[in-house]
Amino acid sequence: MNIELNYTNIMDEIIYEEGISLLDFVNIKEKINTAYDKVMQKCKNDELGFMKIIYDDILIYYELKEYSKDFDNIVVIGMGGSILGTQAIYEGVKGIHYNDLNDKKVYFLDNSDPEKTFEILNIINLKKTLVFAISKSGNTAETLANFLIIEEKLKGITKDYKKNIVVVANTGELKNIADREGYKFYRMPENVGGRFSVFSAVGLAPLCCMDIDIEALIEGAKEMDKLCRNKDIFKNPALMNATIHYIAYNKGKTISVLMPYIERLHKFGLWYRQLWAESIGKNGIGQTPVISLGAKDQHSQLQLYMDGLKNIIITFITVHKFKYDLKIRSSNYLNNRTLSTLIHSEQKGTEISLTNNKIPNISINIDELNEYTIGKLIYLYEMQTAFMGELLEINAFNQPAVEGGKIITRKLLEECPVDEIKESKPTKKYCIEI
Repeated sequence: MNIELNYTNIMDEIIYEEGISLLDFVNIKEKINTAYDKVMQKCKNDELGFMKIIYDDILIYYELKEYSKDFDNIVVIGMGGSILGTQAIYEGVKGIHYNDLNDKKVYFLDNSDPEKTFEILNIINLKKTLVFAISKSGNTAETLANFLIIEEKLKGITKDYKKNIVVVANTGELKNIADREGYKFYRMPENVGGRFSVFSAVGLAPLCCMDIDIEALIEGAKEMDKLCRNKDIFKNPALMNATIHYIAYNKGKTISVLMPYIERLHKFGLWYRQLWAESIGKNGIGQTPVISLGAKDQHSQLQLYMDGLKNIIITFITVHKFKYDLKIRSSNYLNNRTLSTLIHSEQKGTEISLTNNKIPNISINIDELNEYTIGKLIYLYEMQTAFMGELLEINAFNQPAVEGGKIITRKLLEECPVDEIKESKPTKKYCIEI
């Protein structure tokens, strides 16, 4: 067993009226089959590029891996789907403090916060830094802004600045700059959305320079792909988990909590949050994703989950074998226990307590967290999202509501008066000075 999807605690025989029955699956069997067929047909029609890119040649990245050995730092610039997957894999494999343990440092610029950009630029030696600028549209404002700042500084300190820059894009201003300057360039696939793109150049190009085994990563995704092409819902983990969340949503479970019990998967949770929210939050419907981290959030959010509105479904992620472990010496019940035993017991205790309170919960159990298993995990959630979109009868691969904010932001930067942008204008200002 590499990964197990255990959905026992969502069944009605365990949590009674709050659960899902086998009859619930039977009642929507035709809908489930239709959702499966539509996803497979879209794949066949080359509409779902994320299902195809895992079979692309990855040898093109090994030259870049060798090239990166001359640099002491890597900076990845991107937003949302252009960077979250890379962060999730890097931290999921290497750990949250790997920069402190490794000579080669990795930094992610994923915001327009000037303090963050300033501090990273103060930490690194730019001459010894390989910079990745990643944006499918090539016009993402935050990515362009950070890139242009770094590019200008590189041009000011070295004539060989072109050696320091790698661009991953499809079109837009970023591609135009790469063409004009002659930067190393990797094209993003046209039919792959940003949040589904980590197995393309978006993730593989920077990851191969971070000592990540991208071959094992892709092998994990391929193995999950085989499982996800099985039409039998009881053998297809992505179709099963999508259906569970669909039925739960229709039973009033409008919040999906993801709760890994390992710090290394926190960034995976942030990646999932974007994937689920941006893909299925449309047309007045959608299930809100919430990230919790065990065991620490037992002390902050669990009270609500246990005793608040019964509108949640929780997914635990546990890892059996940690990279390291420590034994506890004590005169009480902790004596001779390990930290891994403690956190596993805390997860199991929370699971049992939630189940006793009739809160539906799923467990994804992983033997060991590495490139292969995180590749399987990410692809599982990508496929689950595709199936969920079809079950909800929405397009899971666009994000039309996001564009409005981008358009208004650009107008503001072009100094368009705020009153000309607002559709409704208050007669006075309502605020409290604090």
